[in-house]
Amino acid sequence: MRDTKPLTRYATQTDLRMRYLEWDGSDPPVLLIHGLTVCAEYWSLTARLLAPEHRVIAMDLRGHGQSEKPDSGYDYPTLAQDLEQLCAETGVEGALVAGHSWGAGVALILAASHPQRASHLALVEEGLGRRRKPPDGSTPDYAQRMAPPEIYRTRETYLRAAGAGLGDVMGPEIEDVLMASVTVNPDGSISECLSKENQIQILQAMGELNGQEVLATLRVPLLFAAALSSRPDRLEWNERKQEGVRRAQWLVPSSRVHWFPNAAHDIQLHRPEELAQALEAFIHRQGGE
Repeated sequence: MRDTKPLTRYATQTDLRMRYLEWDGSDPPVLLIHGLTVCAEYWSLTARLLAPEHRVIAMDLRGHGQSEKPDSGYDYPTLAQDLEQLCAETGVEGALVAGHSWGAGVALILAASHPQRASHLALVEEGLGRRRKPPDGSTPDYAQRMAPPEIYRTRETYLRAAGAGLGDVMGPEIEDVLMASVTVNPDGSISECLSKENQIQILQAMGELNGQEVLATLRVPLLFAAALSSRPDRLEWNERKQEGVRRAQWLVPSSRVHWFPNAAHDIQLHRPEELAQALEAFIHRQGGE
């Protein structure tokens, strides 16, 4: 694998201080958006495979990693505006915008609200086919959706939980990626960079997002990249995911799907070569067809 190292930079002309990684390369650029509670490093294995053919930028979203952590602004429009400001400062236009998991929702809103920034949109491990709010309108217990406290006891317990599904590729490099999103306390315990209060705001916004409405407005080529588990107890989960992607494709008939059999949720860590190849092929498809 190529040893293409990024530069670490900080945005200075944005409403908040944002840290981002940049791999030097040429156009068209690639903008990579991480998932909930993690940071830009989660894209590093895939990013270096896309560089130097592309200029690649992966940022720490607000509240995450080394970016500023205000007490508000964790709704999708504000997060998309953060990215719009970063794109304006860095001169990113006509990019492949790829978002992972929760970050796929941020990527979707950016592409829909600022179409000049995205020439192609890749939603990795997120179909965004419907609201997440309970059908009875009740308010979910968001604290129950957070990771249990026991995984943060030590570095080892955290890596075991964060690296679930990555056992066949786990090694020092991926351990470093996983640890980039957290802080090791003096007593050896682990703390997430994203505060619990800000995480609750994000989970609330996820429950309110109507992905169907936004998908129907897209005017850029769209790729769904999704993992399928090989575990027998996840077969029903696979079926629900496939159905969700089919519903989303109905809204965007020209969209494409790349399935990753026997892959973990963090495809960009588990199968970076295959994901990079899928993204590269998507960029170069004539007119996104």
